[in-house]
Amino acid sequence: MMTQTKQPRIRDPQTYDRLLKNLRRTRLEMAECNLRLAEVEARFEIELCQQRRQRVQKSLDRLENS
Repeated sequence: MMTQTKQPRIRDPQTYDRLLKNLRRTRLEMAECNLRLAEVEARFEIELCQQRRQRVQKSLDRLENS
């Protein structure tokens, strides 16, 4: 059986509210950061696709000209 450790309660409502607000803000900031990272990854993926397409096009051009 697993034992759970009891964590001390925050008795002061103002402190509790402040800490909860900070946790919510941090969660939202992390979500924003993850979305920005996903956007950067998508841009790199587009760039890589364009480079691959250009290489394929160059290969096709060489085949047609030979």
